[in-house]
Amino acid sequence: MAGEKNAVLKNVSLVISEGDFVGIMGRSGSGKSTLVNLIGFLDKQFSGDYYFEDKLIGEYTDDDLSKIRNEYVGFVFQNFGLIETMTVAQNVELPLLYSGIPSLIKSKLVSESLKQVGLENFSNQSVKLLSGGQRQRVAIARAIVNHPKFIIADEPTGALDSKTSLEIMQLFMSLNKKGVTIILVTHDPSLMTFCTHEFKVSDGEVLI
Repeated sequence: MAGEKNAVLKNVSLVISEGDFVGIMGRSGSGKSTLVNLIGFLDKQFSGDYYFEDKLIGEYTDDDLSKIRNEYVGFVFQNFGLIETMTVAQNVELPLLYSGIPSLIKSKLVSESLKQVGLENFSNQSVKLLSGGQRQRVAIARAIVNHPKFIIADEPTGALDSKTSLEIMQLFMSLNKKGVTIILVTHDPSLMTFCTHEFKVSDGEVLI
């Protein structure tokens, strides 16, 4: 900023293994969003070593990282990130558009993904007509349509009531039991009961 570098994170050292359900806790401004941007390959501005599948991130090209983001990572956000003018199926299909997958296989993958989140009968529904919980389920279906190795969920229940939040967390647990690594970012300590590992971020430091 204005020619000066600002260190958001300091001395971070952590390991996330395949199959983990990780909770990352921290207040607004603590640095947790910066941390998950790095974990999700959205930001490369850091010093130090980050290994993904035993290979340093710096050894991947930008094209490699774009492909990894598209095929290995599913993102779920608090505001859902859906395109209002599209149907449920069209939103879920978005990660597949540049994959070169034939249309019939795309349709099958979208149907399977929607079935996993309990929305198999909503394919042609406009997302404008969905409840908050249904929208988040569509966002999760979109995140898993590529069969990602891990999901980054940034405050996925922040805009939902307690009952719907529980349903969404149970859905994440179900995906985790099927082998999907979950990285949950939240400021809600009650959600840590769903996690197998917990990291706290405070003033740019990660406390294990």
